[in-house]
Amino acid sequence: MISKLFSFIPHAHKWHDIRISRKGAICPSGRHYFSTHVEAQCKGCGERLHKIYYRDVSDAEARRWLG
Repeated sequence: MISKLFSFIPHAHKWHDIRISRKGAICPSGRHYFSTHVEAQCKGCGERLHKIYYRDVSDAEARRWLG
């Protein structure tokens, strides 16, 4: 019960289970790009994150952009 209450308190997410893949994606303007997909989960609250960067970025840069 208490751990569920802590999930509502603002905190700095500690991302783990990070998956970085490169796929093709269609951006909002309709063009097709080679893109980087990043998925991660927060250790504290369990929130899942899914981001798409419409360009090819390095793994280190994608991890830095997680926040």
